[in-house]
Amino acid sequence: MTSDFSMPPAAVPLMIGNLNREIVDNENRYSGTPTGNSFRVSANGVYEVSINAQLSTDNGSYPVIGLWDDTTGKWVTRVNDTFSAPTGGLQTYTLFYSVDLVTSDLYSFRMGNSMAGITIFNQSSGSSGAAPITQFSVKRVR
Repeated sequence: MTSDFSMPPAAVPLMIGNLNREIVDNENRYSGTPTGNSFRVSANGVYEVSINAQLSTDNGSYPVIGLWDDTTGKWVTRVNDTFSAPTGGLQTYTLFYSVDLVTSDLYSFRMGNSMAGITIFNQSSGSSGAAPITQFSVKRVR
């Protein structure tokens, strides 16, 4: 991420913006902008999806974050839980999953929370300093 990203409450998961700091994109298939992201895979196969994201939302709400299939309009994989940090506090969501992805579909990373807005943070911070915290990755394993 190049900076924090916030979104309002939404019943339908929205694309995550600011995911535009690419570390490796061997096939130039990923597109990230300040308001969204998307990619296609070059071959049908099994892909490892990993997400580490630091969020802030209202205590007791239910944020969800994961990989969305834009073609079918459904989650491919996601992580969600009751947000138990104090309102304005931070909670980290982590996902590691292997899943079949296909060349015919368009994918995007999304998040949603119908009860409250969400902010996803680019960097952790505190008395020990600041460092990148949020990362998304998809890589072919078979």
